[in-house]
Amino acid sequence: MAEIEIFGMEFPRFIQIFIIQGLFAVFFIFMAYKIIKRGKKRLNLYLSSFYLFSGVGGIINMIYANLKQEVVVYALHFTTYYLICFALVFVLVFVLILIKPSNTLGTKTQILILSISGILLLGLLLIPNGITINTSTNWKPNWSLGFFIYSVIICTFIIIIPTIYYSIMIYSKFENQQLKKKWKYFLMGLFAYFFLYYGTSFSNTLNSDTFRLIWSLISLPTLIALYLIYYGVGRQLE
Repeated sequence: MAEIEIFGMEFPRFIQIFIIQGLFAVFFIFMAYKIIKRGKKRLNLYLSSFYLFSGVGGIINMIYANLKQEVVVYALHFTTYYLICFALVFVLVFVLILIKPSNTLGTKTQILILSISGILLLGLLLIPNGITINTSTNWKPNWSLGFFIYSVIICTFIIIIPTIYYSIMIYSKFENQQLKKKWKYFLMGLFAYFFLYYGTSFSNTLNSDTFRLIWSLISLPTLIALYLIYYGVGRQLE
């Protein structure tokens, strides 16, 4: 039985990239605009940057989906993943600003956190044969175990664990129940993004078409949860 194709792409892959992941990209860009429209103070910039980097990563993912030039596809795939990972750093700095006194987390410290995290993530490029995406993989990303492990170690221990730790600290300091409730929504949204990060990384390492499609469908409901990051704190930013 012939495989159904749309624009030269298998139907399941078309659904995965242009429908499901496309929805994520549009959602992230819209949320970035919604936050920055409320004002351009530092907290707004960091939270909107989280959404913006994620959204741009999703758009780049759609751009290279039908390309067949190995070097270009490799570069664009890496850029997509890099932006999705680096987006997490903006949330970390956002949380740190909320909990740390301004004299201990000045602009230089914030830039240092962003720079160190960005450089460590660039270390992914140094892993031999970390990403294979060419004719042999049917132009779908296939990661080496080393690439996967390095990414998980950096994102988990440098970004995700500190973000969770300080977010819980902030929650414990709230005495107002309404504020606690709002921060719970924020935490739910964060965990939804972490869920997406780990699931996507595992999917690219497993390199199974069936799992990729199942994962895309499973991840779709997290759009609602990702809105909770904005609902929890973004609406209060002025």
